[in-house]
Amino acid sequence: MIGTRIGNWVLMSEVGRGHTGTVYRASAAEVKATDDPTIAAVKILHPATVRDSTFLERFPGEMLGLRRLTHPNIACFLDSGVHAGLAYYATEFVEGTDCATLLARHEKTAEQPGLNWQQSVLSIAVQATRALKHAHHRSILHRDLKPSNFILMADGTLKLTDFGVAKLVALPPLALPGEAMGTAGYLAPEHFTGKPLTRRSDLYALGGVIYTLLTGRPPFHATTAAEFMHKHCYTLPDRPGNFLPKLPAEIDELVCELMAKDPARRPASAPALLEEWDRIRGKLERKGEKVVFPPAPNDPTGTHAPLGDTPPAVSDREADPAERRAKRIKAAVLGGSLAVVIGLILFAFFRPRPSPESLWSDAQPLLASENPDDWDKARDEFLDPLTARNPDWNADEVRAAKRRIKDTKEMLAAFAPLGKAKYGSEPERLYYLGLRQFQTGERAAARRTWEAVTRLFANTPDASHWVGLSKKATTQLDLLPAMNLPPTPSHGTIVEDVRKLRASGQNAEADAMLKAFEELYRDRADTAIRVRAAREAGVPKP
Repeated sequence: MIGTRIGNWVLMSEVGRGHTGTVYRASAAEVKATDDPTIAAVKILHPATVRDSTFLERFPGEMLGLRRLTHPNIACFLDSGVHAGLAYYATEFVEGTDCATLLARHEKTAEQPGLNWQQSVLSIAVQATRALKHAHHRSILHRDLKPSNFILMADGTLKLTDFGVAKLVALPPLALPGEAMGTAGYLAPEHFTGKPLTRRSDLYALGGVIYTLLTGRPPFHATTAAEFMHKHCYTLPDRPGNFLPKLPAEIDELVCELMAKDPARRPASAPALLEEWDRIRGKLERKGEKVVFPPAPNDPTGTHAPLGDTPPAVSDREADPAERRAKRIKAAVLGGSLAVVIGLILFAFFRPRPSPESLWSDAQPLLASENPDDWDKARDEFLDPLTARNPDWNADEVRAAKRRIKDTKEMLAAFAPLGKAKYGSEPERLYYLGLRQFQTGERAAARRTWEAVTRLFANTPDASHWVGLSKKATTQLDLLPAMNLPPTPSHGTIVEDVRKLRASGQNAEADAMLKAFEELYRDRADTAIRVRAAREAGVPKP
C-alpha cells in the first residue's frame, strides 16, 4: 500500500493496525489552499466493511458528523471517502506517542507501576474528559476508548483519535487472549448485555483507561472470551489503590465510580466528571499536594487560578443601595430555604419509624410482582431497613426473600441475551455450548462437546478457528484442579423415594426418578455405584 494514492492522499508509511483498519502517514497529493494540511493520518477500514451495503449508506453521514468535532484535544477530521474499493478517512497527523506505547516503555524502566498520577495521569484524564464533553454535546460517542487512542504530544497536549468509527465497523464482541490491552479491555457492560450505549458508556471506558495508566495493567485479565465478558458484567476490578498505596483516596474512589457496572452509578456526564476532577484538585491542594491541570481552551490566563486567590468580595458599604437591597433579598431567600431544609431534616430524624411487621407487609406485594424493579424496591425500601433495624426479626424468612430476589434476577439476566445470540456457524455455537457447560460444573460434558467439535469439523476450512479453540479448551481442562462440587443425593434417599412410589403403584414415576438420577449425574464417578446399590437393594431395573 505504501506509495498508493487514496483520495487526495499518498500513503507514506504505516503507523499502526487495529480491528477497524490500518493507519498510514500520508502526504497531500494536491494542495488547494495555503492553509490546507499537507500531512495527515489516513485510516483505511477493513475491505470487508465496504462490501456491506448498509455501511456504504451510513458512511458519508457518519463522517459528516465528525466534521463538527473541533476541539484542541481531538484529532481534527479532514476528509473521507471510498476510493478504489477502499473506505478511508483522514485526520490531522499528531506528532506524539500513544499511551499504550508510553506504558510499554515505562514498564521496562520504572520501578513503580503505571505513569505518575500527579505529572501525567490527571492531566490526561482531564483533557480526555474535556474532549468527551465536546463530542457528547454534539451527540457523538467515541465507543472505542483505549490507551492506543490517547496520543500525547511533546508539550503534554492530549489528542483523542478514532471518534465514532466503532459505530460503523462492528467491534469484536470480546478480546481474545493476549488482547487485554485492546478494545475489549475497556468496553462497558452495556456492549455485552444488549443495553443501549450512552455517554456513560464512554465514561466507563475512560475509567478503564485511567485505571491502566495508573496501575500499568488493564482492569481485567482473562484467558477466554466468556471469562472476559463475565468479568466486565459481574466482577469488580481490584482498586487502583491496592497497587498504589500513595494514590489519594479521592482519585481511587472516582476511578471505581467510573467503572461501576450500573450506568446510573457512574458520573452523569462529562461536565459532571470535570467538576469532580476540579473538586479533587482543590481538596488535594488544601492538603499541600501540587496538582496542575492543563489550561482549559477558554481559560485566558493559561492556567487555573490557585484556590483562595479569587478577588475579595465588595463590601456592603462600597456597594450602591440597589445592590445592598438585592443582597438582603438574597439573604432572606437563603435563610428561608435553610429553615425549610432544617425542618425536613428534623422531621426525617424524629418521625416514628415503621414497625418490622409493617415493613414486611409492605414488601409482600412488591415481592409478588413480575417486575424486577419492584423486587429492587422491596429490597431497598423495606427488607434492607428491616434487617438494619431489627436483624433478628423473622431473620430466616427475610433472608430467604432476599435470596429469592437475587437468584431470580440472576436467572433473568442469564436468559436475557439468549434470544439475541447470533452464531456465524455451527462450530461456533457448539464451542460456546462447551463453555456454558463448563461454567455450570458440567466438566465432562464440556470435554465431550469440544472433542466432538474437534473430530467432526477437523476438515472444514471455515471451522478451523473454532476447532483450534476447542482443542485449546480441552487441553486447558487437564491443567485445572478438580472442581469443588456439592455431593450428589445419597442412594439411600433415592431408594426410599422409589420404594414409596412403587408401593403406591406409581411404577412409571419410580422408573423416571432413577433415569433422572442417572441422567443428571452420569458424569460423576460415584453415580454408577449408587444406582447399582439402589438396584441391588430390591428396586427393579427401570
